[in-house]
Amino acid sequence: MLQVPSETAYLAVVRDLTKKMAEAAGFDAPTALNVALAVDEAASNVIEHAYHGQPGKRFEVRIDDGTEEFRVEVVDAGDMVDPRALPRVDLERYASERRTGGLGVHLMGKIMDSVTFRRTARKNVCCLVKRKA
Repeated sequence: MLQVPSETAYLAVVRDLTKKMAEAAGFDAPTALNVALAVDEAASNVIEHAYHGQPGKRFEVRIDDGTEEFRVEVVDAGDMVDPRALPRVDLERYASERRTGGLGVHLMGKIMDSVTFRRTARKNVCCLVKRKA
């Protein structure tokens, strides 16, 4: 488990650790990089949406390298954001309007085999799972 300050300067640490752990779990470098990107998006969402950019908060990154799957949980004590309330992304329109941001949950879902959100013990848990081949 890694305790991370809620500041974007620490996202590189989250990405690097996730990538190294995914490679150690047997994923090739491009897949490990994508998994790290998905976890980075989850962590960014915590900082931006759950904590509203307030420094001085912390969140946890828990990595579990199981036999059949690689699981990462990003856990925070911030405001709950209901992912079902987020608008669906129309990628063609998004690209044609040259928009930036707002693709986090969509991107996580494309990269990972499973992305779930739950609230337990007054904490938000984003669970990202990538199955091993």
